[in-house]
Amino acid sequence: MYVCICHDVKDTQIRTAMLQGVDSVQALQDELLVGTCCGCCVPMVQDLVDEHQAKFAIDIMSA
Repeated sequence: MYVCICHDVKDTQIRTAMLQGVDSVQALQDELLVGTCCGCCVPMVQDLVDEHQAKFAIDIMSA
């Protein structure tokens, strides 16, 4: 699904970047330019970051 229409960025690209260590909205903006034009997608990008960090925390606690 498209997250950032302005820069043609899909959720899969964001998830892949986060798996490679790009783990903040600012870092995703630097890497993928997501949220750097109109900014409408920033709340969705933040939700994806929060989801990723929550999953990462659960994975660590269950290890």
